[in-house]
Amino acid sequence: MKKGLLGVLVILLLCGCSVNVNYNFKKDIIESTIDASFSIEEYYDEVIDEDDDNEDKKDNIEDNMLRDKENLSLYAFKNNGETYKETLFTKENNYNYKGEYKYDYTYDNFINNYLFNCFENFKFTEDENYYNVELSGKYTCNTNVKIKVSADFGIDNSNSIDIKDGVHTFDTYEENNKIVFSVRKHRFDNVNTTYTVRLIAFIVMCIMIIITFASCRALKKNEY
Repeated sequence: MKKGLLGVLVILLLCGCSVNVNYNFKKDIIESTIDASFSIEEYYDEVIDEDDDNEDKKDNIEDNMLRDKENLSLYAFKNNGETYKETLFTKENNYNYKGEYKYDYTYDNFINNYLFNCFENFKFTEDENYYNVELSGKYTCNTNVKIKVSADFGIDNSNSIDIKDGVHTFDTYEENNKIVFSVRKHRFDNVNTTYTVRLIAFIVMCIMIIITFASCRALKKNEY
């Protein structure tokens, strides 16, 4: 078995298959789902050491994969053993399988997100209204990963060129990545709208008072 592969982003983040990583920023948690399709051959190439006598393993690779699928878990964090929980592992056709894993982060532990730590530079900061994410430089895990981000309260300051139905999609590259987005902490648009309405109402009221006052003075002058 190749050293360190099982249990450490096996298949989904290290093989050549295409991977989707979805983050949904909720009020108190960040829901994460990782899914990918891979073939028996890709599995074999990743987990079998070329120096081993693998003929028997090769003949029974599908049986071995299904037997060992519980080991194909993904570390949620870079520096400990908490794993993603498998939600789906199904056969799509005679050659391909689909794996899907999920994990819920808190905002406090999101900085240890395994995937984002694959980037050369990773910043996760917050201010009064936003959680801010910036990923840049080299990406060392897999060049076929698509990161898809959505949020209950909306996303601003995103440099995604693929935005659909509130989902911001980012491609990853081996070099020169630049991914930026800010997640709203609350629906401050509603607050701003209320403030704007109140401000307009106050201005209109002031104008009406001035007009009324001017009209009264004009009437008094005419009486004299």
